[in-house]
Amino acid sequence: MRWPKLQTRVHVEWLDPAGYIGDSVENAKPAPCWTEGILVRNETDYVVLATSQYKDGSGDFTVLVKGCCTKVRKI
Repeated sequence: MRWPKLQTRVHVEWLDPAGYIGDSVENAKPAPCWTEGILVRNETDYVVLATSQYKDGSGDFTVLVKGCCTKVRKI
């Protein structure tokens, strides 16, 4: 999967590992998810999206393991 350059606004589709307790094995599967934000880090195994940022450099960030990501596109 090709990731856009840093500071690009992206929509990422990914599979969230999920736990199932007291359920049948047929229902156990990852949960499809999506996250949108600004790509602020692109490491070998993971990316970081900023969903909110403050002027002092702090903010709200989501870390996604690349192996769980199924699709990325610029928005």
